[in-house]
Amino acid sequence: MSYPLPRLMNKISTDNQPVIVTVPPTTVSRYLEASENVEQRLGASPGPEFLMSLAVEHEDAFELVDLFCGEIIDALRQPNAAAH
Repeated sequence: MSYPLPRLMNKISTDNQPVIVTVPPTTVSRYLEASENVEQRLGASPGPEFLMSLAVEHEDAFELVDLFCGEIIDALRQPNAAAH
């Protein structure tokens, strides 16, 4: 069974794409701690950036959509949301 390749900006891409994002300091510190934990367990770590890439790779994008939309809907339902 063959699946269609994802379309990015109207072109087909089969290569890994580098991405630059802004990450909150709390997220960075969690991945730094995780990297240190890997180093303690195995003697070396590929680094926090690699661990972040694993998390992104294994994240279900549609769960994020549900979470994102749910947060917005909940915020709009708050009584003071109309005042903003």
